[in-house]
Amino acid sequence: MLVENDYFDLLEVNNTIMMNTKKAGYSLKSFDALAADIPRLKLNSFKELMKALQTVGVHEIGTYSAPCEVYISPSKMKVELYIHATNEEFLKDKEQFLKQAEELLDQKEVNYDKESLLNLAYLPSNPLVIAVGKEPVKGESAQVEYIAMPDRKPNLRDDGSVDHYELNFVTSIAKDEWLGEKTPAKEGFEGYNVFGEPIAAKKGEDIKLVYDRKSVGEFEEDGKIVLRALHGGALEELNGAISVGKQLIIPEDVGTKTGSITFDGSVRVMGTVSAGFSVNATGDISIEGREGVTNAKEIYSEEGDVYIKGGVFGGGETIIKAKKNVFVKHANNCKIYGEQVNVGLYSLGSELYGNHICVDKHKGRIIGGLAEALFSIECATVGNSSERLTKLIVKGVNKELELEEIQQLAEKLKTEHAELKKIQLTVDKMSSVKASLPEGQFEMLEKTLQAKQQQIMSLDQTIKNKLQLVQVASSPKIEITREAYPGVQIVIGRKVSMLNRITKGVFELTSEGVLNV
Repeated sequence: MLVENDYFDLLEVNNTIMMNTKKAGYSLKSFDALAADIPRLKLNSFKELMKALQTVGVHEIGTYSAPCEVYISPSKMKVELYIHATNEEFLKDKEQFLKQAEELLDQKEVNYDKESLLNLAYLPSNPLVIAVGKEPVKGESAQVEYIAMPDRKPNLRDDGSVDHYELNFVTSIAKDEWLGEKTPAKEGFEGYNVFGEPIAAKKGEDIKLVYDRKSVGEFEEDGKIVLRALHGGALEELNGAISVGKQLIIPEDVGTKTGSITFDGSVRVMGTVSAGFSVNATGDISIEGREGVTNAKEIYSEEGDVYIKGGVFGGGETIIKAKKNVFVKHANNCKIYGEQVNVGLYSLGSELYGNHICVDKHKGRIIGGLAEALFSIECATVGNSSERLTKLIVKGVNKELELEEIQQLAEKLKTEHAELKKIQLTVDKMSSVKASLPEGQFEMLEKTLQAKQQQIMSLDQTIKNKLQLVQVASSPKIEITREAYPGVQIVIGRKVSMLNRITKGVFELTSEGVLNV
């Protein structure tokens, strides 16, 4: 018998707590106070207790716990000891309680500190942490370092303006030169659980070295993986990978001694490009003579940047073109095409075309000619006091129309793939009997297949280009920081305005589609 009163008898029968309710009405609060003196009482549920207190009869309401219980976490990383006793009971039979706890822990083969068990600070009804495993320590991740790529950003002058023609444009690389390295990931430190069983540690994360395998090699040196140039050339980034491009260095001028230059790689001209001569390259082109170029025919980079340290005197003939960026000191009567066109001092009577056109915002001038951008134009001064006609055009991108066209192209691509599959099946079928076919018939079929494959590749690239254009598209704007004279024509989208007074500011379309000039 555990408890006997006017309302119920509480008995322990084979480790089960039974309540023989004699009359209803015993309060839950009173029962809580009573249960505090029976630490080994573990109720089944609150609902069953309430029913037992309110219903005459015999009820099973809980269990009679062992004096000591051990809980091992599912992860086997923590052991908690429960001693079901009041303070008085524990202090009276502390030695016996701890002996039982020790036997229980030993029985479960837990690794624990017996000394700490003897000195534990007992708190009634609270779990006591007896043993804790050691978590494994993950190894250090690999570390990767690369040679710094040339920073093709204009230098900042003391007055805050920028110098577009003093750039660290080309980094020449010698054969076997260091280009980067990887310190491999390290092994971690193993841990163990409360049973002393080892827990393997994870090795640190590996990081892949990204480089062009045709021009860069990896070598094991002093426990590291080192990248070195397989040949001399110019430091480049090829689709996000470090690379050494072929480089042609012209120590003087491109002219009668060299003829026009066409090169698969980067070209560095230490002098100038003479009148009537051209430089065409797949990589970057750097013209480093301080006098710039005069009446050159063409300077064209298929995949990279064009840098002309001096200016361009085009005589209405010179064309400068780059797939990426163009940097020139000044532009006179020439045409320049690039993703971003950067002009240091002025553009006079020239045509500039790009996604962004940047003429120095502090001192740069555009006088005559036109600047046509997809997204933005920035300049300090536009036009002159003689009201020379100067056109600034920012076309912008209609995202809805572009996405509609992308959808149409995607449908066309699907059709082209279906046609390609039919042609491929025909080629496969005919290949087994091609010896019996009329001369040239099978070769014609293969050419048709190749032409269709090329058509699909071209269409796929067009879709990718348009998607990228939609992703980077920004609101069209023209920023003039100092003066825009009468005679300057501002065009944004389909809105056109001719200035009739001196002004400045950021010109763009309002939310109502009106040009804020």
